[in-house]
Amino acid sequence: MSDKNKIEKDCIKNLSLVDLQTLMEKWGEPKYRAEQIFRELYAQRAETFTAFKLIPKKLKTRLKKEFIINSIKDFITRKSSDGTVKYLFNLVGGNSIESVLIPSYDNNEDDETIKRLTLCVSSQVGCGINCMFCATGKLKLTRNLTAAEIVDQVLNVEADTGLKVTNVVFMGMGEPLQNFDNVVKAIEILTNDINPIVSSKKITVSTAGIVPKIKILLEHLPKPVKLAISLHSTTNGLRDKLIPVNTKWNIESLRQVIEDYYRKTKLPITYEYILFKGLNDSDDDMKRLAKFVRSIPSKINIIPYHDISFIETDVSGLKAATISEIEDFVRRLRNEGANAFVRTSSGFDIDAACGQLAFSERKP
Repeated sequence: MSDKNKIEKDCIKNLSLVDLQTLMEKWGEPKYRAEQIFRELYAQRAETFTAFKLIPKKLKTRLKKEFIINSIKDFITRKSSDGTVKYLFNLVGGNSIESVLIPSYDNNEDDETIKRLTLCVSSQVGCGINCMFCATGKLKLTRNLTAAEIVDQVLNVEADTGLKVTNVVFMGMGEPLQNFDNVVKAIEILTNDINPIVSSKKITVSTAGIVPKIKILLEHLPKPVKLAISLHSTTNGLRDKLIPVNTKWNIESLRQVIEDYYRKTKLPITYEYILFKGLNDSDDDMKRLAKFVRSIPSKINIIPYHDISFIETDVSGLKAATISEIEDFVRRLRNEGANAFVRTSSGFDIDAACGQLAFSERKP
């Protein structure tokens, strides 16, 4: 069989449990076979259909003929001095994406036990939002990832490290809510009841503000997940420049849908705010921001800006605030009653910090 034909096969991890049950019924197989396949994939982590132990040979042969198991062909890694690992995944269906694994350690300086292992996953190849400060957006959008390509980022990282990913954040390449159906299906698979890979309470979907999709997100998810908003400004004029989708769904409509989402889920909202020197760091900016985030239970991460000129794009007008300026901004936010933090820049030395995911000739 040619490589081309292999690539054209669907990945079985694109099928939810319900999809598998429908397929088994179509093939004349007992319904319970779907659960057995699910266990082989996500509990046993079988890497070939031949390795399936619960499935009869005839069904394994048919599955092998119709599907592939892994949507990721291979990957390479690059490790930061702070323990962060950037993955460059080459996809079976063509193209490449990046993910970032971020360990959090115990506060005890003498204990290097990992307390939390967060994987920042991609949802698209490139991105169509084109935020002014984001390297991925400069690549433009190539295509959406399939559900399998999202799920396989988690499974391949766990297989590579031998560790359990505790948290998944959709903050990698792409705008998750512009790949709505595949992201929802991936979350459904990750949080399945038979063998959950990640708890829904440990999944965060970050969006630049696709208001209509936020409105219907809960209707399509089996369990609610956390929501993060890439905010960066509290005025429409500046946010229009930083995040172009704001011209379509402005701050007022965004605020309303965020409050609705919280009322339905009771899950605190996270706001991301990159601090730019002389742009969104004034006292008025701080007071507007504090008022904005106080409307519902939330936290705000103030993020250092990192130069993205490594992809040779014009980033004139964006200047990084100093660490002391960031800390002072956070202090003043807290004085105004906001739940604010400085978000550390994991993986800065390997271009894995916020907004820096962009594969190029400078691969990990």
